[in-house]
Amino acid sequence: MSNKPPVRLKRVLGFAPAYGAAVGLVVSGTAMFSVGNVAGTTGYATCISALIALIPMMMTAFAFGELSAMLPGGGMISDYTLPALGRFWATFALLSGYLILIAADGGTQLVMGGLSLESLCGIPQWVVTALLFGIVIVINIVNVDFYGKIEAIVTIAMMLVFTALSIAGNLHIGESFGATPVNQLTGFLPEGGWGTVLNATGTAIWFFIGFEFACPMAEENKKPYKNIPYALIIGLITIYLIDSLFAVAAVRYTDVEVLRTSAIPQTMAAHAMMGNIGYIAMTVLTILASFTTANAYLASLPRMLYGLARERLVPSFFGKINRRFRTPVYGVIFTAGMILITIVYITFNGADASVVQGLINTASITWMVSYAIAMIDVLVLRKKYPDFPRLWKAPCAKVTMSIGLLGVVYAIYTLRDYWFQAFLCMAAIALYCLIWGKFKKIDLWHATKIRDTVSDIRERSEYLPVWDEAVDQWCKEHETLA
Repeated sequence: MSNKPPVRLKRVLGFAPAYGAAVGLVVSGTAMFSVGNVAGTTGYATCISALIALIPMMMTAFAFGELSAMLPGGGMISDYTLPALGRFWATFALLSGYLILIAADGGTQLVMGGLSLESLCGIPQWVVTALLFGIVIVINIVNVDFYGKIEAIVTIAMMLVFTALSIAGNLHIGESFGATPVNQLTGFLPEGGWGTVLNATGTAIWFFIGFEFACPMAEENKKPYKNIPYALIIGLITIYLIDSLFAVAAVRYTDVEVLRTSAIPQTMAAHAMMGNIGYIAMTVLTILASFTTANAYLASLPRMLYGLARERLVPSFFGKINRRFRTPVYGVIFTAGMILITIVYITFNGADASVVQGLINTASITWMVSYAIAMIDVLVLRKKYPDFPRLWKAPCAKVTMSIGLLGVVYAIYTLRDYWFQAFLCMAAIALYCLIWGKFKKIDLWHATKIRDTVSDIRERSEYLPVWDEAVDQWCKEHETLA
């Protein structure tokens, strides 16, 4: 028997990396694509579609904030769902929501970065994509602390550039460089009126895609019960404001048909509102967005799989930590493989707007199902463990979670053209869960004790002051219930 101490994830991250992870995905290539695409459909009323989409997203942020403070584990949705709904729903929520999301969106992000640079200076898309892909793989295998520092710096720079472009477009600064308005503020609602605005809600959800990717970093955060909830909330508000500003400027200076049909509408809009300066700036921004998104994916999904592996719900090699770098290397390699498949698929299918839209809308449906499960987790855990330590709590949980669930249902309804593809993906995941459970003789429908989840989090991560002490006290008072 080996006497080596267990390899634990280090608590080295603070608020900035959590905020970077939350915002790094929503200021991404496909998120900006969606902003441009929705702006081409809803015009100046894009802010209304986005505001409606923000409501269920904010309720979801409340849910993830409470759950990450309650159970600060790297398995994220699986850690939360195991003691609430059981192993089947824990595995299904993670794989259907995040595995499909990353498989559909990961490669799209990198290809979009490649397309942007190719349109600017002619370097082949696949060369840029391959270079970005290789860099983020190395970063995430070598050291998560290095990833956190890079993510925070790049995200701040990215947000500043996007904000500057949005403000400059609204202040008409580009007109001194030759920009010409093509759509004046003569009508707020688009053709089709409120029906068009409301039907765009599902696509507008993608503005906020992946804000909760800060949660899997909980095991490596110094104060996850404080840093993560506020990073989620502030991140959502930040993105809503900046995206709304950009949409207004994009519609004023860009033909709406271009916004609807281009594979890089954000770049076309920046060119229209600020000339070559905007074109170059948005190209760089799109590449940076591709970088931060791929970084977030390669940091987050392996840690979710790591949590599932500890419960024997996925192959055991996902639960191994590299002793030198203290990172889940096998999970990083698997995630990179999923992204590579998408890169190849998109490249061979022309990488046009319809290909991108189909992938992200399908992933959006499966992703929102996992959001619904997270909100249900909050309600179930409050009933089962009403006095378990919650160092951050969702306000008025019964009301806010109900609003969030209704909002998710409506958003999925607006994406009804993609139900079939989403159903096939979720059916395949459910089948895997059932077959794996039978093969491993696992009771999929039994909810685990919360004490087991707590023990597992403690075993794989460093001591967390305040939380560990509060949980110790609770366990002593609830020997039989825990």
